[in-house]
Amino acid sequence: MRLNPLDPMIAPQAGGETAVAQHRETLLVSLAEAAVRRPLEPEEVTACGLALNEARPDANGVLTLPAVVDALLRPTEEAARSVAVDVATLAADGRKCGLALRRLVTGDLRGMFDAPTTAGVTLGGPLTVIDLSRMYNSPALGIIMLCANAWQQAAVSRSDGGKWIAVSEEAWATLRYNSVARAMQESFKLARSYGVQHVIVMHRLSDLEAAGAAGSETRTLAQGLLEDTETRIILNQPPGEIATAVRLLGLTEAEAALLPTLPRARGLWKIADRSFLVDHRLSPEEWDIIDTDARMAVEAPPAQGAR
Repeated sequence: MRLNPLDPMIAPQAGGETAVAQHRETLLVSLAEAAVRRPLEPEEVTACGLALNEARPDANGVLTLPAVVDALLRPTEEAARSVAVDVATLAADGRKCGLALRRLVTGDLRGMFDAPTTAGVTLGGPLTVIDLSRMYNSPALGIIMLCANAWQQAAVSRSDGGKWIAVSEEAWATLRYNSVARAMQESFKLARSYGVQHVIVMHRLSDLEAAGAAGSETRTLAQGLLEDTETRIILNQPPGEIATAVRLLGLTEAEAALLPTLPRARGLWKIADRSFLVDHRLSPEEWDIIDTDARMAVEAPPAQGAR
């Protein structure tokens, strides 16, 4: 399955070609930042924008990433003149971005973002699941999340109303990408406008601090998502996590003392300035869906040679 990050269907519905062009450039810069794992310099941002203008669609009129990578690595004289530099300078400005994005086109990450979107792919159905479990240790994870988030935002903005629920599970794996954290922040800020309920799931609150170095934008963005969250649900936490929970959530001494003692399926709910102890009751059908211990319960085969 492929997602074309330059697909016009990802862009906002209002605004016409101008909105599509602006959205493409913003997303391309975010993709390049995710690929090089740092914010882009002004010269690199300019090179990306010019490459988008110079890239040519394929025979079917679809603009794809390979064309942009080629324009980054082989800029035209016209593009260079538009920013008062020579071709060699513009090529140098965009080279690191071009090489990083080239990995998605001809390198080990090819096949996901290097062609038109697979026919029939949509994020506007009643239930859409993007399974990234095999990508947690892949450098493509941040890029996949950016593309998925962009598709989701487009689906929400193009809908005719109704409530959406967006669940980000295993958020520890995605919030470490600055561009992903920034995109999620934007989604949170616009949630009420679009009628979206965001749910972020992580193992422990220290995952927010592990998103980036102290004082980094990535950690600030990750912790900002917690501040923007109206309802916090905390299940059993080990003693080593209590101090972090108190610091980030402002727990009382009584609440902090409860966390290591909470039995399975009981959680401390913090809703604005109110607190509740809630038992999470599940039907057998629901338990089959959410039981993450199923693989642990499977009887292991005997070791080779065992009697």
